Amino acid sequence: MNLETPMRDGERALAHIWKVTALRGAVAIAFAVMIVVWPNIGLASLVALFGALALVSGAGTIYGAVRVPMERGQRAWLVVEGLVGVAVGVAVFIWPDLSALGLLYAIAAWAIATGIIEIGLAFRLPLTRKGALLLGLGGLLSIGFGVIMIAEPGAGALALLALIAALALVSGIMQVAFAIELRRFLGELRPGPRPRATAKPVPHT
Repeated sequence: MNLETPMRDGERALAHIWKVTALRGAVAIAFAVMIVVWPNIGLASLVALFGALALVSGAGTIYGAVRVPMERGQRAWLVVEGLVGVAVGVAVFIWPDLSALGLLYAIAAWAIATGIIEIGLAFRLPLTRKGALLLGLGGLLSIGFGVIMIAEPGAGALALLALIAALALVSGIMQVAFAIELRRFLGELRPGPRPRATAKPVPHT
């Protein structure tokens, strides 16, 4: 049996959810851009935007996990990541009067939990080396931002917005890059155009 077969099968499954992954990344980047162009955003608006980001990201991950065939253990990792995002998004909407410090800790917890799960997925899923590297690096960066947020909770509103925007931007870029890698792999799996059959000449009688 070819040792690369499990890896190819796993990435073939993930390749079918590249659009969901790209959507998650695009939403995160849009969230970061909105913070940059709207520096005077109110806390209530920021909470609502983050809640929407977490919900979209979590729901997209769950959709991708149940949409394609994969091993039960691999599916469980993805479902857990999606549930974390949905839970954080729902919690933020349930408590819309969340303080700035509470929002910071919610974002930090979500970033750390997501990063840990993504690192686990990088080892658990049978990806190519480049795909695993992108997923693992994105997880490390997410954890790093979360730790910085917890370590510097009193850095000020401007610093808080900068950290949130940076986290969303980096996370979005890594997700889009991962989606492009999956899309490239899907293109390699698709067979090329079949040559047209040449009609045999009919012998004259």
